[in-house]
Amino acid sequence: MNKTIIALLVITIYSFIMVSPSESKVFMKRDEALNTAFPDAGEIERKEIFLSSDQSQTIESLAYSKNESKLYIIYEAKNGEKTLGYAIIDTHSLRTKTETVMFVINPDGSLRQAEILAFFEPQDYQARENWIELFEGKTLDDTLRVGKDIPNITGATITANSLSQAIRRILAVFKVASDQGQLN
Repeated sequence: MNKTIIALLVITIYSFIMVSPSESKVFMKRDEALNTAFPDAGEIERKEIFLSSDQSQTIESLAYSKNESKLYIIYEAKNGEKTLGYAIIDTHSLRTKTETVMFVINPDGSLRQAEILAFFEPQDYQARENWIELFEGKTLDDTLRVGKDIPNITGATITANSLSQAIRRILAVFKVASDQGQLN
């Protein structure tokens, strides 16, 4: 009888762990994400952008968000001489864990798409695709704030605010790097 109870307990615990909503998930790796975002690119060039303290402060001012990194990798997708767009992959904290998002930016500085590549919080807190699409076509001239022109996500306010801040920060990084000739 004891062996049966122990076996059932082990199976129950194992199934709880394996089906746990806090299971982390990687959806797509960098190269696959870049190729998906830029299927017509003949080349994707990696550019390392090292920010000065002044640039970092400018980013914070434009984004209304803290900038915690002085290094960003910007991928420029080209087809011949034509720039198709740019991508910046950003990993940021949510509650206690992180999410990694690829932000695809049009040459005019507007957001073309945001693609969640990895999410390590419970899946219930992950922003849904239709909510993320609300940011498409937006620029730093738009408010991009949850509760203003972007609705909140019920039950995932931290995720909504964090992703909104990340979008503003990445668009600001792109603007500063572009304005200062770091993308040429």
